[in-house]
Amino acid sequence: MTTEGLGLISDTNTLRAMIVEDNIALAETLGWMIEALGYDYAIVNTGTQALADAAIFRPHVMMIDIGLPDMTGYDLCKRLRADPSLAETVFVAQTGWDEHSHGTQSRDAGFHHHLTKPVSIEKLENLLKDLQADLVK
Repeated sequence: MTTEGLGLISDTNTLRAMIVEDNIALAETLGWMIEALGYDYAIVNTGTQALADAAIFRPHVMMIDIGLPDMTGYDLCKRLRADPSLAETVFVAQTGWDEHSHGTQSRDAGFHHHLTKPVSIEKLENLLKDLQADLVK
């Protein structure tokens, strides 16, 4: 379910995903996919907004676009990883760039996963199912 206003969290055992994407249509589509799979989500459109809202929403996973308008997703991931309250958060780079070097850059920035846009429902489902399983252990 969509989380309006951040902080309206339905269930602590339900995976929460934060989508950081400046393309509104892509962000909404990814959000609908996450919702259809049974998880909660929030959308923010800038790195600055993600930095402000992540500690409030407490996401289990953050899907971060690399090409944000105010900072790179690489820089955002590094800054978020420095926040102790997000120590258990899984960071997923989502980008249109699929060359090997981009995956290396993602890992170097602290991302756990690197997905190429458009993200397929199958890849998303597998990733979130694994994360949900870890959450309820």
